[in-house]
Amino acid sequence: MLVVVLAGGEGTRMRPLTFTRPKPMLPVGPRPSLHYLLRHLSDQGFNDVVMVVGYLKDQIMGYVGDGSEFGVRVTYVVLPEGLVFGTAGSLKLAAHLLDSTFLVAQGDTISQIPLNEMFEFHRRAERDLTIALTPVERPAEYGVAVVSETDQVTGFQEKPRPEEVKSNLASTGFYILEPEITDYIADDKWDFAKNLFPALMAEGKTISGFVSGSFWADIGSLSGYLKAIGWVLDGMSVEDRDRKGALLGKGVEMSEGCKIQGPSLIEDGVRLGRGVVVSPYSVVKSNSVVSRDSVIRKSVVLEGTTIGTSTQLDSSVIGETAWVGDAVTVSGSIVGQGCRIGRGTKVEVGSRIWPNMSIEEREVVSGIVAVPREKAFYFYTSLGAYTGRMASSIDEFLEAINTVPLHSLEFHMARRDFEKWAKDVVRSMVLADRLRDMRRKGLLGEELKSGLVGCVERWRREVTTNEGSPP
Repeated sequence: MLVVVLAGGEGTRMRPLTFTRPKPMLPVGPRPSLHYLLRHLSDQGFNDVVMVVGYLKDQIMGYVGDGSEFGVRVTYVVLPEGLVFGTAGSLKLAAHLLDSTFLVAQGDTISQIPLNEMFEFHRRAERDLTIALTPVERPAEYGVAVVSETDQVTGFQEKPRPEEVKSNLASTGFYILEPEITDYIADDKWDFAKNLFPALMAEGKTISGFVSGSFWADIGSLSGYLKAIGWVLDGMSVEDRDRKGALLGKGVEMSEGCKIQGPSLIEDGVRLGRGVVVSPYSVVKSNSVVSRDSVIRKSVVLEGTTIGTSTQLDSSVIGETAWVGDAVTVSGSIVGQGCRIGRGTKVEVGSRIWPNMSIEEREVVSGIVAVPREKAFYFYTSLGAYTGRMASSIDEFLEAINTVPLHSLEFHMARRDFEKWAKDVVRSMVLADRLRDMRRKGLLGEELKSGLVGCVERWRREVTTNEGSPP
């Protein structure tokens, strides 16, 4: 059976980790998430894989190869560089390889949904498309589908208000399509739920909902990533664990009073100081150091990172080779690769710190810290006419948009300064692409200001959100 794996996106919601690794290559326990997806597809009989790659494609192609290690045969479709595609839009590029009913799988998904049963369900229903759906506790945080008693999808709600929720069935990003459905994809930027599915329903096409309560996690969000790690750790061999349930690599050094609670994973060459506590569902990757009296709660410390004394990590990820000082607290956040976090700093829930940033001692970090001071954006009204406003974070950038003269915004928009800064400094092609589209609309004055604020705030929400479902 044929499956298209979509693995070409930038991984915006998992910034800053995805600056150096494509989302499907993020480590979920001991292996990249793509490992678990390909194994599941193979086990379910989907052995013919078309993999759509783009962003940091060499890492994916180097890891997967021809697919033989996973029991599959892989054909690659490469997205053109410098362009941003929607999920459905990227599928269009593989249309020439799709001559029979096929499955679509998101490359950042880990699941135990019975996909072979879903395939047979689709055949029996004789409909044009089938979506795998799963019940969720908080439907207002997801895109949900409304399904009739005959399993036909009659409508969609994108993150509805709690009082307006009509369904608790979220899309999992697994779809079964007939090959002619690709003819209805009208734009490269189209996504499935936002664009393609409504267009199909408007054309009278029928969509089935296959409901499954099996495990599913979208690692494109922080909460989904941590959920997937929990599932992997729960499923690892009991024989490999010590008496407390932890999986320990080679050469792990643990000082007196160190407490490790399983299931957790401590990889090769890790050093844990006196009084360190590692709680269940935590991962400390190879050659990292956790100093005395620090606590790791349901968090991930990537390779070669140093954690200072009396520091607490809670539901967070620390990027590789980072240095986190003494008495630091990090909650529900992602700290980028190579960062230096000063003593006594508090990183509040939902924060993102871009790679190689330095945070001074006793700072309070909230939101996105994406821009080093030397690469701040300086606002001018014309060449050499500085407004006195600069922005070295996304929050400061939004504040400046709201306060600088309107002709300053017009000046920078016409020169393409905003989109260049987004691409080269903030390092987001998604944001740069949206700013380019806005420039082409020719907005001026208050309309331009409102559009800029809306565009940047939307991107910020996408980067920092902890929940959601595939587009």
